[in-house]
Amino acid sequence: MKIATILTALATAASGYTILDAENFSTAIMDGYWLVKYYSPTCPWSRKFAPVWEKVYGDLEDKLAENDVFFAEVDCKANRAVCDAAIIDGYPTVVFYNQGVNKGEVPGGQSYEALRAFAQSI
Repeated sequence: MKIATILTALATAASGYTILDAENFSTAIMDGYWLVKYYSPTCPWSRKFAPVWEKVYGDLEDKLAENDVFFAEVDCKANRAVCDAAIIDGYPTVVFYNQGVNKGEVPGGQSYEALRAFAQSI
């Protein structure tokens, strides 16, 4: 792994929001609880969901960081192998990871209320 990639991953993880790719995915999600949004920038549903995702993160950012809960995203168009490994079959999809283990899709993960409630329950 390149040093710049590691430093970027550490800096973004410290802020609570991480852009994941093939180089940092497996190491980044190993510690803590992760809500990972898988999306495609060309997908209209992904674009519609983006403000919801950003609002939930913005509303809960301070509380989540205290509990080792992190938000991240994977651009499936640029990182197809990462999305294939997670068996992502539609966009957007939000998956919950606990200490690197895929625990499945967040129930109702595209609704502000459901996503917020799930994130607060962690």
